[in-house]
Amino acid sequence: MLEKDDAKTIRDHALKAIEELMALVYLSKEKCSPEQHEQIQRGVGLSIGKIQMEILEVINTAYPELDDLTEDDSGREKS
Repeated sequence: MLEKDDAKTIRDHALKAIEELMALVYLSKEKCSPEQHEQIQRGVGLSIGKIQMEILEVINTAYPELDDLTEDDSGREKS
């Protein structure tokens, strides 16, 4: 069974990977042709989708409280 501390570590690495992938999109917009940027943007989107569905969902299913997109007790979205 995945321990909560380990789940937090995995989540944090997955979120950092998403940040790094988004940096590629911003960089490619400045440095690449529109066609290259579109291809990179599509690849990043697919990669982020995989991280969300195949990594973060495992964590969020085991520990819903670690999901940073859920609402808190007041009904407001967590930040």
